[in-house]
Formats: sequence, C-alpha cells, structure tokens
Amino acid sequence: MKTMKKSSLIFCLFICSFFFVFTAQGQSSTFSPTGSFSLDLGVPAKPQNPAFEHTMEGLLNAGLDYRYNVYRGLTVGLGLKYTFFTLNSFAFSNTAISGGMQSPGAYAVVGYEKFTTERISFTGSLRGGYSLLMNFNDSCRVKLGGQHISESFFVEPQIEMAMLTDKVSEHAFSMIIGYSFYFHNFSNEDLCMNNISSLFPEDYEGVTRYLSIGFGYRYYMGRR
Repeated sequence: MKTMKKSSLIFCLFICSFFFVFTAQGQSSTFSPTGSFSLDLGVPAKPQNPAFEHTMEGLLNAGLDYRYNVYRGLTVGLGLKYTFFTLNSFAFSNTAISGGMQSPGAYAVVGYEKFTTERISFTGSLRGGYSLLMNFNDSCRVKLGGQHISESFFVEPQIEMAMLTDKVSEHAFSMIIGYSFYFHNFSNEDLCMNNISSLFPEDYEGVTRYLSIGFGYRYYMGRR
C-alpha cells in the first residue's frame, strides 16, 4: 500500500510541475481544434501488485477515443481501451503452462491540451472507466472450460507530447506516459489455481497497476 501511495504521489507531482512550467512559459497560438480522434499504443511496464508482477508480462496497452474541446484546451471525451498481458511460465513449477490476460473496457476522459508552438502541444489527462479482466490459461481451461472473468473500475492519468506533421495539418503523432490503476486485487483465483508456490499471502495485497510508455496518433478537427 505504501508503494502505491509513493508512486501515485510522484506521478501527481510530475503532472503538477508539468502544468506549472508550460502555463508559465507557453507561447500563444492560433490553433485551437474543436475536437480530435486519438489512438495510443503502449507497452505496460513495472506491473504491481507483487503477484501480478511475478506472473504477468505486459505486451499492449491501447486506447481509442474522441475528445471535444469544451473551452480553451479543456477537453472531455469517450473511448475504448484494450490491454494484453502474457503469462510468465517461469513463475510456475510447470513451465509448459501458457496463457495470458486481456482487458477490454470503456472510459470517459477529461484533459487539458496546450499548444506551446504552432506544431507542438502538451496534454495532461485522466481517463477512468470500467473493464473486464479475462484470464485464460491451461488451468482455467481445465477448471472452467474457458476464461476466468473479473470486473473492475480503473483510472489512468496520462501526459502526452504531440507534434503536428505540418503547421496547418490535422495529423499529429505523440509520445505518451501513463499509469493505470485497476481496483482489483490480483490473486491465484484469477489464474484458476489453488496456490502459487513461489508467492506468499502478502504478495496478493494491493490493487493491480502498471506504468505504460508508448506512442499515439491524433486527428484534429476544425480550427478556431
């Protein structure tokens, strides 16, 4: 729990310093889009809680959404999210085991985007919603005949730097850093296993969370 609070505090301080710098130093720009479609693709890293970190390896953290510019860069929107983790077979006594976890979900997002030049913008946002946690592996296929499905709310703060392909272009590419929190304690039950010999009871404590680093594409609509 202390680790989660520490990582949350660091991320919040980073976002606050980010806004302070670019609010103070940002240049004025005539580009203020009415809205945008966004796609982001990232790789999950540093998963937590300890049980989740020990048994899973991140492959994909993706989001697709539409955002509407409400007022001077303040945006709201809706989107879909999909994550995929593969099972780390070396965490088990049977290294031949295979499987993974996929998490489709939907979310609402609120953010603030500021263009500091004619081509470059910085965005801080928070998306939150509801997701399924669908674990599939050999053990689940034997016990359940399919997947073990849990449900969870999630929140994901993100910071993003985007660059237009041209001064008057609608297209931009970006770099994104995010941190996802799923309000679900990952455990051996998610994997349809009675126990995992390499883990202790305290390893299952703490919500499921992970850092994500990746790239995005954004299509802007309108100028005002």
